[in-house]
Amino acid sequence: MLHVAGPARTDVALTGLPFPPRPDMTPDRSIPSIPSLVHLPARRPVILVTNDDGVDSPGLLAVKRALDPLGDVRVIAPDRNRTGAARSITMRSPLWVEEVSLADGSVGHATDGTPVDCVRLAALGLLDRQPDLIVSGINLSGNLGDDVTYSGTVAAAFEGIMLGVPAIAFSADGYHDDYDLDVPARVAHLLVRTVLERGFPTKTLLNVNCPDLSWDDLNGVRLTTLGRRIYGDRVQLQETDGRRRRYFIYGDDLSYHQENGTDFDAIHDGYVSLTPIHFDLTSHDAIGLLEDWPLDLRRPLGWEPAETLPGASDPSAAAVRLATPPAGDSPMSPLPESVIFDLDGTVLDSVELIVDSFAHAVREVLGLELPRGDLIRGVGRPLLEQMACFDQERAEELVTVYREFNHREHDLRVSLYPGIADLLLWLRARGIALGLVTSKSRDVTEMAFRATGIGPLFDTVVCAGETERHKPHPDPLLRAVELLGRGVEGAVYVGDSPFDVEAAQRAGMGSVGVTWGVFPAKDVAARKPDHLVESIEALGILLGDVRKSGLVAADSARFAREEGGEGAAPGSLR
Repeated sequence: MLHVAGPARTDVALTGLPFPPRPDMTPDRSIPSIPSLVHLPARRPVILVTNDDGVDSPGLLAVKRALDPLGDVRVIAPDRNRTGAARSITMRSPLWVEEVSLADGSVGHATDGTPVDCVRLAALGLLDRQPDLIVSGINLSGNLGDDVTYSGTVAAAFEGIMLGVPAIAFSADGYHDDYDLDVPARVAHLLVRTVLERGFPTKTLLNVNCPDLSWDDLNGVRLTTLGRRIYGDRVQLQETDGRRRRYFIYGDDLSYHQENGTDFDAIHDGYVSLTPIHFDLTSHDAIGLLEDWPLDLRRPLGWEPAETLPGASDPSAAAVRLATPPAGDSPMSPLPESVIFDLDGTVLDSVELIVDSFAHAVREVLGLELPRGDLIRGVGRPLLEQMACFDQERAEELVTVYREFNHREHDLRVSLYPGIADLLLWLRARGIALGLVTSKSRDVTEMAFRATGIGPLFDTVVCAGETERHKPHPDPLLRAVELLGRGVEGAVYVGDSPFDVEAAQRAGMGSVGVTWGVFPAKDVAARKPDHLVESIEALGILLGDVRKSGLVAADSARFAREEGGEGAAPGSLR
């Protein structure tokens, strides 16, 4: 029985697993042709069972028992838990392999290698026959969406593709001590039996996830695409030992993007998720876009390697020398003692996320579709003030809906503007005090710091609500100067908003408007900033005479090693 609910969703009853072409599989350059089928031996195929949870895992035993009636099941698995091993292999030491007795009395093999090592051992001759099918699992947690890139369970199946052996990965989503592993084991039996009858798509692995439901409560099997995971990871300092620091960076705060037709969607709806995956990582669409790039190696580059930054203890901490700075640009005179930056649209490329968040909130709460100019009119002020411009009475509701959308999408859609981290590092190396004044709340600012690793670069940070009045009032800028211990006369504020320029002018400090942010250049220029720059390179020139010193970039790894604080792990700038 087949149920189709749109081109992105195919539901299959538990009584059978037909593999019809998906309705939207129109061949083109970006979508591979429908794979042919490879047929397994009808009698007693050799089925290799492996996993990443270790040879003693109850999931491995459950799937072995389920597959024993269908073939000659052999077990080669890691001797300990190798969760998160992905496609790692053991290259510089020999592998130990030990015969072990499994809980059902049969004999298997345990190795100190990775899940991929297990598959290669089997394929390269450890077994008397090469495997006809690789089954990896049952993993004691889900492997959904982006999880597959980290999973040792799925990696073992990927190795099957590399070796030309059909492979299936099975996972028990939401596993706990009372989880009924007989349910995914029965799914495994059904699917492998069907593969033996129907054949297996070539150059493809099947990734199977089973929800935490009884057999009778399952709604069926759904053919799915990979969804998108949202990881709640953060850098957490655990302990300090002199210049060494120990961090914990992975957490359990997981969620996902709610999209129809994905593996997450299927699990949520009570279906077993069945996702076919191939190993072609080439972005075919991008090839056409890159064909016109001027990648002539004989073309003048406009820069050349330069000496290391003065005072650097690491000679590999190289800087970059500008060969031909943009004509007409020159450094400020005198050079500033402190530079204070705005965040969004100046340091952090979050413009489209902000616009989309406003559009989403206004659409959901007020039922309006507003043009971009109306949506961004108040950007630069605290969020509640901006929302009051749309609807005074429903401003708080608008803020709530905005934040739900913005926080959900944040880490996937924000990044540093190219070159800004190197500029900040260079300014610090010259002894210039750095501050940040933003209309974001403290917690959202910390989200940006966790996503980019730039928190330790700033000597002080002033967020919305931390002064009585905020931009365009000068209070937060004056507070930042006070915390930096520098005078207003030696400070400049860099921002992309007319409100940023106005705040700097009212504070009595220098103002630098940038044109790569959310506001059109004409709107920023209309506030008559002291300087208006169109690129990070031009901003670097403005903040120091690079035509004399020649330095516009510093090595971020050296900074992370020597000055990285609790907010960023070494090498976390990105």
